[in-house]
Amino acid sequence: MMRTIWLAGAAACLVLMPAMAERATRAERVQAQMAGKVVKAKFTESARKAARSFALARDKRGMRRAAASQRGVLPEAMAPGVVQINLFDSGREAYFVLTETLPMGSLVQFFILPPDNEQEWAMEALEADEDLPPGFSFYLPGLKTLGDFWQSGLTTYLVIVETPDGAQSASAADFAGRGYFRDIVDVDYMVPGINSWRQFWSGAGHWLEIQGRFIPDAKTYVVLEDIVVPQDAMWRQSGNSDTIMVNLAAVPNFDLELMKGYLLTVAQDGWTDTVQFRFTPLRQ
Repeated sequence: MMRTIWLAGAAACLVLMPAMAERATRAERVQAQMAGKVVKAKFTESARKAARSFALARDKRGMRRAAASQRGVLPEAMAPGVVQINLFDSGREAYFVLTETLPMGSLVQFFILPPDNEQEWAMEALEADEDLPPGFSFYLPGLKTLGDFWQSGLTTYLVIVETPDGAQSASAADFAGRGYFRDIVDVDYMVPGINSWRQFWSGAGHWLEIQGRFIPDAKTYVVLEDIVVPQDAMWRQSGNSDTIMVNLAAVPNFDLELMKGYLLTVAQDGWTDTVQFRFTPLRQ
């Protein structure tokens, strides 16, 4: 049996046969998932204004520092989702993965902010046509088709979420474009930032240890591709700013028997960082 699924805003349809479903790329699966659940919408003026103000507030070095020093430029609330950019292949696909339920009627608005601090690109605005659960992914437009960025500096992908009650929240990720590399000073301001990870058995848990630069006691999201780690499956010692522990055995839908690669994303204070993670099954 063949299913035909129309993509929201697409000129053509994506046809997925049962045998093709497992071979479909993540982008194809996400776009099919979005069909019928989100519709195109207009950008709100408040979101445009926030993106424009944020673009003007940045500097080439330490965009996160610039944002932190100018609270009120962006919504202070962290969005119920994470920006996840795959910088590890030429496609540079980008997603916004929900970490909490998004109410029907909410707007998800996507912006790219190039390094020149003088412009913001309003890419697309989508409205949720139903309540969307944690793990639901939006395929973000722009990165794959824009090619190499011609400007040197840090580029930001910004998502502003507006719920039906008018409340706004934000999630952002930045990355270097065209020959620009973070140095020691830049890295210090890159919070959250993942340095390394390791997995191991301990007791009854199959643990993922994430080392990096994190905000002590701040609300934290950890996402493996589109699998959202529950808060009770995550552990941090109070005041510890460099370690996040995840009990993978307590993460729903995470398969402990398959070697598989994931995009591992940590989000705090409206910012995200993503690295490649390969899970390897281990014997107890």
